[in-house]
Amino acid sequence: MQVSQPSVSSKIIALEKEVGIKLFERDKHGVHLTKKGAVLYVEVEKTIKSFENIEQGIKRIKGKALIKIATQPRLYEKYLEPKLTKEFLSEFFMQISTGELATIKGWMDSGEVDVVITEGIFNDHPVFEHAVELDNLKFYWAKKTNTEFTPPISTFVHSDVWNHWHDLSQCMSEGSDYKQIMIIDTPDFSSKLIERGIGIGLLPEQMILKNENLEKCEGPTSGTVDGPIAVYINREKSAELDECDIVNRIMS
Repeated sequence: MQVSQPSVSSKIIALEKEVGIKLFERDKHGVHLTKKGAVLYVEVEKTIKSFENIEQGIKRIKGKALIKIATQPRLYEKYLEPKLTKEFLSEFFMQISTGELATIKGWMDSGEVDVVITEGIFNDHPVFEHAVELDNLKFYWAKKTNTEFTPPISTFVHSDVWNHWHDLSQCMSEGSDYKQIMIIDTPDFSSKLIERGIGIGLLPEQMILKNENLEKCEGPTSGTVDGPIAVYINREKSAELDECDIVNRIMS
């Protein structure tokens, strides 16, 4: 211990006075813990290990960048979860939040997150800038299974608030009546409305295939609509994020 015997003895005496328990027994065979001393030792050992774990955790955190990522649940499953390998997590300390688009937009507007993976391209957000397009999904018109409609049909499409993945005027080019009765909302909420038989709408193919109550159908436009999946970064954190190379790591 590199401490003199008298110094250790004095500290033992002081400790026994402080806790009010006799901790050691001394006999011809040496010094031994009392029964109460042995119980206290176990508790103290737990505490010391807890502090050691905290210190190790702090060292790990200090050695890694804290990155807050936001995305939609289904995009997390497809684009982010496969990236979270042990090697990836050894380099970054991640805080991942998922929610529907309205929630994500609130996080973006307040600057609460650093990186966002979501649908659509927009270049005029005051806090976030478009970094790169991660993928491009095909959106198909969907309706409730075995449900027929007589045009004009109430349609549900992705919100145009963010000027996202398609120009509504292009969608409506084949039927002006659709534009007059269109209800604007997000794919996640639209799928619930479509499932109830309220109308038809544009959804990613995987959302249609995973829901036995939905099927593809003809819509106001022929063919499909492209839906870019894009990565956005917080402008205030751009230098730090560039240093971490997080966008390229997600893309790789």
